[in-house]
Amino acid sequence: MAKLLEEYTDVKSVRHRVEHITLPQEDQIHKEKMMEELTHVLAKGTKMPA
Repeated sequence: MAKLLEEYTDVKSVRHRVEHITLPQEDQIHKEKMMEELTHVLAKGTKMPA
């Protein structure tokens, strides 16, 4: 397996730790849910619906 980055530096030169998560190909339902949650977290000013 390739060595993945443990941190990255953003455009403001701030360093952030990175966590890599792998899911099996067959786990499409959880993959879609995780992508939905990430989209909400990364979009500014939005909150996850209850």
